[in-house]
Amino acid sequence: MRWYILLLSVMLCISSVNTTQAQLFDALKKKLSEKKDDDKEEKKEEKKSYSDLLKDFESQNGLFQLHTKGTKLYFEIPDSLLGREFLLASRVSATSNNKEIVAGQMPRQPLLIKFSKDAEKIYMHVVNSDNVCDENSDTYKSLQRNYLNPIMKSFSIKAFSPDSLATVIDMTKFFSSDEKELNPFKKKSILDIIFGKTPMSGTYDAKSSGILSSKSFPLNINVRSRLAYTVDDAPFVAELTRSIILLPKTPMKPRISDSRLGFFTEGKIVFDENKDKVERIRYINRWNIEPKKEDLEKYKNGELVEPIKPIVYYVDTAIPEKFRKYIMQGIEDWQPVFEAIGFKNAIVAKEYPKNDPDFDPDDIRYSCYRFVTTTVANSMGPSWVDPRSGEIITGDVLYYSNVIKLLHNWRFVQTANLDPQVRGEVFPTELMGKSLRYVAAHEIGHTLGLMHNMGASHSYPVDSLRSASFTQKYGTTPSIMDYARYNYVAQPGDEGVRLTPPDMGVYDYYAIKWGYKPIFEAKTAADEYETLNKWILEKANDPMYHYGPQQFFFDKIDPASQSEDLGDNSVKAAEYGMKNLKYTMKHLKEWTTTPNKDYSRMKELYGEIFKQFRRYMGHADAYLGGYYLYEPVAGENRKASVLVSKKEQRYALDFIFNNLRDMPNWLLDNEIVDCFRPDDMKLGEYTRIITKGLFSSKITVHLSWDEKKNPNNDYSVLEYMDDLFDRTFALTKKGENLNFYERTLQYTYIKQLLTDAGYFSGSSLKKRSFSMDEENVIYPWEKMNVELESLVRPGKEADVKANMNPIYLHELQKAVKLLKKNMNKGDFKTQIHYKNLYKQISDFLQK
Repeated sequence: MRWYILLLSVMLCISSVNTTQAQLFDALKKKLSEKKDDDKEEKKEEKKSYSDLLKDFESQNGLFQLHTKGTKLYFEIPDSLLGREFLLASRVSATSNNKEIVAGQMPRQPLLIKFSKDAEKIYMHVVNSDNVCDENSDTYKSLQRNYLNPIMKSFSIKAFSPDSLATVIDMTKFFSSDEKELNPFKKKSILDIIFGKTPMSGTYDAKSSGILSSKSFPLNINVRSRLAYTVDDAPFVAELTRSIILLPKTPMKPRISDSRLGFFTEGKIVFDENKDKVERIRYINRWNIEPKKEDLEKYKNGELVEPIKPIVYYVDTAIPEKFRKYIMQGIEDWQPVFEAIGFKNAIVAKEYPKNDPDFDPDDIRYSCYRFVTTTVANSMGPSWVDPRSGEIITGDVLYYSNVIKLLHNWRFVQTANLDPQVRGEVFPTELMGKSLRYVAAHEIGHTLGLMHNMGASHSYPVDSLRSASFTQKYGTTPSIMDYARYNYVAQPGDEGVRLTPPDMGVYDYYAIKWGYKPIFEAKTAADEYETLNKWILEKANDPMYHYGPQQFFFDKIDPASQSEDLGDNSVKAAEYGMKNLKYTMKHLKEWTTTPNKDYSRMKELYGEIFKQFRRYMGHADAYLGGYYLYEPVAGENRKASVLVSKKEQRYALDFIFNNLRDMPNWLLDNEIVDCFRPDDMKLGEYTRIITKGLFSSKITVHLSWDEKKNPNNDYSVLEYMDDLFDRTFALTKKGENLNFYERTLQYTYIKQLLTDAGYFSGSSLKKRSFSMDEENVIYPWEKMNVELESLVRPGKEADVKANMNPIYLHELQKAVKLLKKNMNKGDFKTQIHYKNLYKQISDFLQK
């Protein structure tokens, strides 16, 4: 009642001139009266006898007894399960709008819950599992006092079972209302926050919502509900399956993560009386794969045995039959990986069963490979985990139907120069099937707990990717978890070269061994460290076993850990890739058009070629101000970070300038671009974006920081800025006329130099903003207006700013001398361009 009084006080203070205090008081008085009536009604309701309450109800036995009548749903919770821990999860079973929410999706992570009761109510608690403490220690008493399990919901007791060993509660409202943690809408993600995007949400329509069905099984309960909303003034409905699954009394023995391998993890805070600090550790996500009791000795003797509970993935029969076998192959490609650690048939693929009434793909007990009909080109492999231990309970793959478009376009732009099969509008079934097999193996890797390993492909020498013997054995990367798609390095004439990733790579075998192989002699997770560290050190000097974490596209620091790149030198690989793009461009009209049909396919693939061109430029950009990052341990002769060498950075800078200048010569093929509208071409805009990005704070801050740390470092920020100047004005020094793109390059360079020097903004090193259509190109972090937070965390310190301002002045003074010398040279457009730049710099210098 106190909150009503508080609300009344506030509203009386802020009432508008059009609303009297009396009116507000009457409205709140009415609300208070309604609440009192509700409370009285609840208090007046007497507990009925078990038989009277459940008269005409249908009952199901299982984890809890379920009692249903129409839309009413009662749970009968045994006292023996009070205090036990459950997962409460929600999955979208069907949707009227799959723009952001698709059938099969798990919008939120499940909740760890437990139930308690008193004389009047059953309470649903959210269990705090973030803290780890020995229950026998003195500290544990304090932990219990300071980390209570909060109550999420309370339910009035309706009746007791005849033997008084179970309690009946009404769950109708819980499963038919808009419970925040169980509704169909996703939480705001970090990318939503960065891009200022508001995720889909709606106004709940209680009258159109309700429970559709419920099932009880020995270890879990499923309740299917229809939830109706109004979203953007339009009706929206989703059917959701909520699952409550009983967890083991004793959690699986966890395995503590190590940053030298890539696993999804659960964070923990450890309170240990024997340590001088509170520790933070992480448990890896993994399935509970262990030998049967009767096979334990066989397993220890090196014989292959089947695990107690194999991982079974059920494949959606809505997937076109012609592709199903390839997806099942991709799932079972992981079988030999588990065989290498002693388990046979550890992963099995089966189609959805036809005659099993208990099978429900939305039941948390089943891991499924689901087909989603949508225009979105994507695929993902989420999983649900027991947060107490990191044990994976279920894992799904969402196969978005339009992912084949993505695969088609990648394969075309990266390998059409070598493979005639990918030039057609529709790929042969086997070719597309093999691509879908790759996607399946990759996504299943995620459901096994593995993160992306973007550093894997960096272990291969670039020229080895042109070798038939090497690529047939190793593919394009030593890990299926890398984003190394197709072999864009291979050139026409490279006979027998494999163009695709491997079925499995050596890193995948290594990671599964590290994450899943039992260590019987270890009693606790901490006891496993010596063995786990030994396995890592055995491979520490072999780059094929290196793990490179995925970097945000706006925060690329390590050029050895990039997505969509190949080989140990991404710039050299990109040079080969550029040759192939130019070859494909020459034949684009021939390969993509049909007489008497429009140019839509040619236009789309032209856009994909331009996109691939930008990827190659982005690969080179990562070298500028970049660091090679490592995870050394004591005793290793290795630094945590090493600045990319001057030679590599200059090589990357030359690549960027050479290809920026060459870009219009082949991307503006008149035979092709004359088929498009003028506004379809954005090469000038891209020139501006690239040039501005060369002033990125990532580059200048990293170079300055490294110079401060090591005054005799390999590449100073002054040298970089001088190199930038020399390449920007290379044609001016040669006395050549400047075309539109060259003038755009120089104009953007000078404008950005003046901006950073404080001419336009009044302060140096000011962040710049980009339009939304630029966010997926090369320097999107600037659009987000966020500080660069690299893994080495140099920070934008005052001394960096102080160091940069004299350098900006130095570069401007050089520019004004060069422009003055050349302002009357060249054609008319070149001359007025020079005069304009000269005036802008002169105005600044005379301030």
